Amino acid sequence: MFRLFINILLLLPLCVYSQNYEVEIDSLNSKARQYIHIDLDSAYSFAVNAIQKSQISKYSEGEMEGQFQKGRILFDQARRTLSMEAGKQSLLIAEQLNNYEGKKNALNLIGKIQNHAKQFEEGLITVKKNYNLAKAKNDSIEMALMNNFLGIFKNRLGEKDSAFYFTMRSMKINKILNIQKALAYNYNSLGIHHYGNRNLDSSFFYFRTALKIRVNLKLPNQSIEAYNNLGYVFLMEKIPDSAIVYFQKCIDVCLEYGKKNNLAIAYENIAKAYELNNNHKAALNALRQAIPINDSLAGIKQKEQIISAQKEKNEELKIRHAIDKAHKEKQYILIIVLILVLIITTFILRTSKRRALETQLEKQKTKAAKAIIDEQEKIREEIAQDLHDGVGGSLAGLKLSLSNLQAENNCPTLLEEIVHIEKTYQEIRKISHNLTPISFKKNSLPITIENYLNRTFPDLEIGICFQCYPEKELENLTYEQKICVYRIIQELSNNIRKHALATNVNIHLTGHESYLTIMVEDNGRGFDQKKKKYGIGFRNIQKRITLFNGKMEIDSERGNSTTIIIDIPYTKL
Repeated sequence: MFRLFINILLLLPLCVYSQNYEVEIDSLNSKARQYIHIDLDSAYSFAVNAIQKSQISKYSEGEMEGQFQKGRILFDQARRTLSMEAGKQSLLIAEQLNNYEGKKNALNLIGKIQNHAKQFEEGLITVKKNYNLAKAKNDSIEMALMNNFLGIFKNRLGEKDSAFYFTMRSMKINKILNIQKALAYNYNSLGIHHYGNRNLDSSFFYFRTALKIRVNLKLPNQSIEAYNNLGYVFLMEKIPDSAIVYFQKCIDVCLEYGKKNNLAIAYENIAKAYELNNNHKAALNALRQAIPINDSLAGIKQKEQIISAQKEKNEELKIRHAIDKAHKEKQYILIIVLILVLIITTFILRTSKRRALETQLEKQKTKAAKAIIDEQEKIREEIAQDLHDGVGGSLAGLKLSLSNLQAENNCPTLLEEIVHIEKTYQEIRKISHNLTPISFKKNSLPITIENYLNRTFPDLEIGICFQCYPEKELENLTYEQKICVYRIIQELSNNIRKHALATNVNIHLTGHESYLTIMVEDNGRGFDQKKKKYGIGFRNIQKRITLFNGKMEIDSERGNSTTIIIDIPYTKL
């Protein structure tokens, strides 16, 4: 047992170290989520750092989330190949962990990439898989989102009626749940649907509604899409002025959030609008803005594999360095742990010895208590026998002789003395009975106490209320425990009968989980606790309570009632 404890102590700091590392990784992933709309480079750095640390500490959940965030960032940077790799890696880990949130997020990302890459058949399979996952989990929000995606892919594949059906099904759920962001997607899909059917007024209405929601919610990526959709519709309808306004808004948001891929498309679109408006100079200027961006994106795509390989090499070096650093940190921790274990072990050994000594003392004390109780009961038995057979027998003989004498002489005075002798005899008999050892074989503890109280308070002018709960638990007490309780109640009852002048007495015996409570209260004249000189009976009660490590509270004042509460632990009895 002691070795097991030492092993736990050795592992505990490592567990704490691991938990702290996981907290740090979760924090990095959280920062990646926050910075994706602020600074993509910073967001990418946080995500990669989270992945590296997760691989070092073998924190699969952290690596799963890091790969997902990395994929989102690469997607915003128009680096679809690397984005798809990260998304698939996140999905692989999520499937190994059977993590629903991880699988859902990764499939969402993969579906978006397939949509932009015009892989509509593959995208449809991905979306259906995600929908089935959400349905199994009864995730209404995700089901609504996947219905909308199904509508998008069906529309891309030319299945207009199916697209409209899935979009409306998604919208129904989102309206019930009041999810504005998802509704914006629905409105955008309806705008595309109505434009394809040449319902231009409806198309413009749904596109503008989607834009309004996205601007209010401050969603840059979705706002870019909405501005571009409206501009494109106006461009197709040969309304260049309105197209220019929306394309320019799209460019402004792209510049603000560094969305290069969207920016190049927006410049190309606005160039077409200027050309349609016969503003060739502005159209040429817009194309000039688009060309370097496209070249940059092309260069990125060409260099992606080289950069990826170099980054993997750098990441591997970083991981090795981090592993070495982690090993050193663990060595330092182990040294500290060993010192702490030595200190704790010394403390535990001393504590164990002290507790063992205390246990031994308790056993000796319990044994002594039992011996004292046995001795007291033996003495009581001897006194009771002497009173009953000696004094009681003498008084009985004297009474008989006087009765015969009184019968011969018919003397009234002698008759009074016979009555006094009878009272004295009954009192001695009562004392003898009370001193006799108690047996609980025939009657239970509550019944034995109740019989005693009936004998002690036979006068109907004194009301006695005795309650015992729970009787079953109290019956499980040992003989010594029962004797202790009985004698305490006996002494308190005698004190009340002799000194309290009470008309009502309440006695409660309550068994708790680890101790029992004796509560005795009367409405007698009470006493001043500071001036009170306790008699032999009360001192006997205090000795019993002290012997069994109990405690007593007395609430009494001269002229008022008295309440005595005694708590005695089972383990000390």
